[in-house]
Amino acid sequence: MAESAVTETASPDKQPDLTGQAKKTIQTKGNVVIFAMDGSDIAINALKWYASKCHRPEDVVVLVYAVEMSEIFTSAQWLQTPNTEDIDAFQTIFRHEIEKIQKKLQTFTKVLRQLEINGSVRSTHACKPGEGIINVAKELNATMIVTGSRGHGKLRRTLLGSVSDYLIHHADIPVLVCRHQSFN
Repeated sequence: MAESAVTETASPDKQPDLTGQAKKTIQTKGNVVIFAMDGSDIAINALKWYASKCHRPEDVVVLVYAVEMSEIFTSAQWLQTPNTEDIDAFQTIFRHEIEKIQKKLQTFTKVLRQLEINGSVRSTHACKPGEGIINVAKELNATMIVTGSRGHGKLRRTLLGSVSDYLIHHADIPVLVCRHQSFN
């Protein structure tokens, strides 16, 4: 298998990087697997399933947490800000959101370590989570994307959208969807 370069943005001794800047390059003779991670029980269980059924030691897994920009800018905290032009209030809210993201990335790093998976954790910012995940997959020349599925019905998926549906229909590489019923 050809070597692939993977941008590492989190390691056991460093804080996760939110800028998307490369800190280190890892070489692998295995696959580069992008794992869509939102921190839900469904995503954690899907990662455990992947680790036990599919993962090979030579593979590198990159957990990608897609931060929806609308999530940050529609925060309830904005409603409590008397003047939306108040720069200090904006900076405080933005710092708080970054801290929340960093805590999630640190938690995801611990999960990777617990499962003894070679890999890294990074965040990406996009209007749609699936869009951000696919962008990271392209950037890292990934060979596969793995995601969990909440198992919403067709009507709810149609109205709310689904990250797994988006990935299946827009990714140029294989997408493995781990359904919630089949984890056991």
